[in-house]
Amino acid sequence: MEETVDAPVVIDPPWAARFTWTIENFSKVTAKKLYSDVFFIGGYNWRLLVFPKGNTTDHLSVYLDVADSISLPHGWETYAQFSVSVVNRTHSESTIRKDSQHRFNALESDWGFTTFMPLSDLYDPSEGYLLNDTFIAEADVVVKKILYN
Repeated sequence: MEETVDAPVVIDPPWAARFTWTIENFSKVTAKKLYSDVFFIGGYNWRLLVFPKGNTTDHLSVYLDVADSISLPHGWETYAQFSVSVVNRTHSESTIRKDSQHRFNALESDWGFTTFMPLSDLYDPSEGYLLNDTFIAEADVVVKKILYN
C-alpha cells in the first residue's frame, strides 16, 4: 500500500502590500510592547508588534502578527513572505531590512526578529533611526494561498 502525504501547494497570484508605522516620542515609550494599527492583506488582519526595549534582549524586537488569530476558525493557517525595515532617515542606505517567511497558524500567529537591531544603535541620536524621536517601521507582506493535494 502506498502512503501519500498532503503537501501544501502555493497558489499564485499572491496578495501584497506595504504598511508603514510611525511612532512619535519613541524614546519615552514605557510599554513593554506596542501593536501597530491593523492592516488587511490576503484575507487576514495583520499588525506589527514591537518591543521598544527588546524582548528579553538588548536588541529591538519586531514581529509580524495575525491580529485576530484567536477569533479565526479552528485549523486556520496562511503562508506569508515578509520583510520588516526600520527606516534610517539620516542615512537611507543604513535602513535595516530583514526578510522571513512563515506559515502562520493558531500556535504560531506571530513571527519575526527577537534581535532585529541593537538598542544602542536605535537610541543613538547620531545613527539616524530616531530622527526627532520618531520611529518608522515598514512591513512588506506577501500572502499566498495554500491548497492541499
